[in-house]
Amino acid sequence: MRKIVTAVSAASLALSMLAMAVPAAAVTGYDSAYAGESAFVNISPGQTQNFQVFFANTGTTTWSRGTGTQVDLAACLEDKVTCNAQDATEASWNSGWLSSTRYATTTQTTTAPGSLGTFSYNVTAPVGVTAGTYRFNGDLVLSTTGERIHPDGYYQDATVGGAGSGAAVLTSLNPTTGTTGGGTAVTLTGTGIACTPAFPAVSFGGTNAVVTSCGSTSVGATSPAHAAGSVTVTLTNSGQAASNGLVFTYADTSAPSYTGMSVSSNVVTVTYSEPVCRTTPGSGVGSTAAADWTVNNVSGATNDPVTSDNTPVCTTAKDNGVTTALVFLTNPMPPGAFVETDLNTSAGTCVNPAATTCNVHFVDSSGNTINAPQRQAASATSAPGGAPTITSASGAVSGRNVLINFSQPVWCDPANGFTAVYNFDFTLNDNNASTTDPTFDAVDATNNKCGTTGQTSAGTPLSLHTTAPLPAATTYTLTFTQPNSSSTPPCAGCAGAVKNVYNVALATGSTVTFTTGAADFTPPTMIDARMAANVGSTDFTDPSDAFTVTFSEKMNGGQTGTIGIQDQDGSTATIQCSAAGTAANNQATCAWDSGTTTVLTVTLTGTLPNTAGTTPGMQIPFNITSLTGVTDVAGNPPNVLGSSDRLVDYE
Repeated sequence: MRKIVTAVSAASLALSMLAMAVPAAAVTGYDSAYAGESAFVNISPGQTQNFQVFFANTGTTTWSRGTGTQVDLAACLEDKVTCNAQDATEASWNSGWLSSTRYATTTQTTTAPGSLGTFSYNVTAPVGVTAGTYRFNGDLVLSTTGERIHPDGYYQDATVGGAGSGAAVLTSLNPTTGTTGGGTAVTLTGTGIACTPAFPAVSFGGTNAVVTSCGSTSVGATSPAHAAGSVTVTLTNSGQAASNGLVFTYADTSAPSYTGMSVSSNVVTVTYSEPVCRTTPGSGVGSTAAADWTVNNVSGATNDPVTSDNTPVCTTAKDNGVTTALVFLTNPMPPGAFVETDLNTSAGTCVNPAATTCNVHFVDSSGNTINAPQRQAASATSAPGGAPTITSASGAVSGRNVLINFSQPVWCDPANGFTAVYNFDFTLNDNNASTTDPTFDAVDATNNKCGTTGQTSAGTPLSLHTTAPLPAATTYTLTFTQPNSSSTPPCAGCAGAVKNVYNVALATGSTVTFTTGAADFTPPTMIDARMAANVGSTDFTDPSDAFTVTFSEKMNGGQTGTIGIQDQDGSTATIQCSAAGTAANNQATCAWDSGTTTVLTVTLTGTLPNTAGTTPGMQIPFNITSLTGVTDVAGNPPNVLGSSDRLVDYE
């Protein structure tokens, strides 16, 4: 598809869309609608040009860059169906794409439903490329899976070999960067520029600029306003085709602002004019929060010291900013009190041209520091929502984690007893005196979101690790107990080990029940077997020869046992598994992948002799005939004969 700067008829747009009926959304929660693009370009060998395309998010899920909801513009083949693939003739044009088959993701950090997402990427014509038109096909895909969001058959063309008779040829821009607000005086230099019967039109990414002067080799223009990023600049003589395009970059030089606040109890909610992140921690060691903010109870003529600020610490790309953050106070503000909250200046170099003072600890995605000092005021209100409660808990059969959900976001505070000493304040009881209930010995570091710098939310519960796997079909009562001065060891003055952001604590004695699932009696199967290495003879017999086996479910990770194999002419052998392996006959290391524990790699460490068979040697391919020492996590041994793939071959 192509966005024509002047006009596009409905008929030509339909042709550009390949006269295809618009298909339905392909991924649940995701949908998009084509909303325009930059012009096709003429390009010379070795030259770089920029393409942009705009899609509206018409689904229900926000596209968030750098997360599981990131949406990419993927390369597709000419058939408009095969995506996450690139035609060989265009692959060498890659100029900083996300990958060999993904052009770009959104320039915006987040694209909410109803908003436009911008996808910008560069192409560089290879030196020595032949004249012709090169088409770059694409469609939006979910980044994590590659599934197409809403097939549209998007494409843009780059033509090598000149713009045609009457078209100008641009050779340079000066300067090549400007501000997002526009107003930059730019000189376009080239040949074939015609100033009569009217000045040529100059386009910056599809938006016409004001032309201020014209000569046969140069034109002066004032850049229009545009979002941050690279755009293609073209010059069009009156009544002629557009010139080749050159790249102009819009830089964000506007400073973010602190625009508003509200205060409830001990929490001040602050808002920023654009996403902002921190260059220093907002809590813990190195925190500057107490100096960054001054919160004054004007009604009571007192300041309330700030303890922390949860504006996130910047990533390298500064792409994790927020427009709303929480500032935490030492004491709750009385309801009705008139409160002033100041963002103070800080020492350092301001990174925006207009400012003389700022706070260098807060920056936007372009590194511009926030304007400061700034003051916002509001009347304090009571903490909303009351005390948090436990709403549900769950644990998988043979699993070692219990997930705990709450009625509202909560924090976990080690200073008030949320530690391993007290089993993290939670106990399990199956009400069966003949069994030993597991206890909690750790916080699940991978999945847990409850801590001194983070809080739980929907989909991110408190996750605690148990001392033993959870049995099947067992009903547990989960109980929270707040440590205090009578606990062992004493926790003098402790209160609020688990609490909401307003320091309202989960009540001691809070309980919930849950039942683990039914017992698993289904044996795992082998779904893929293949050679991984064959270093000596063509037979499977030499040290370092290896094969892999993939199972249908998570396994117990056992590294000892035996594997029986047989080749096609009847030769048999038995492999002895161990963690280290020896040089003795039949010995091998048997190792599992560290993620899913479903892929077993068997590597010979000694020579593998064999017996029987009409041809000497364990020939490839061969079948796996038996497995011992390996089970799934429920203890079920594999169904070897019922497996879909137990033939070890080259694939």
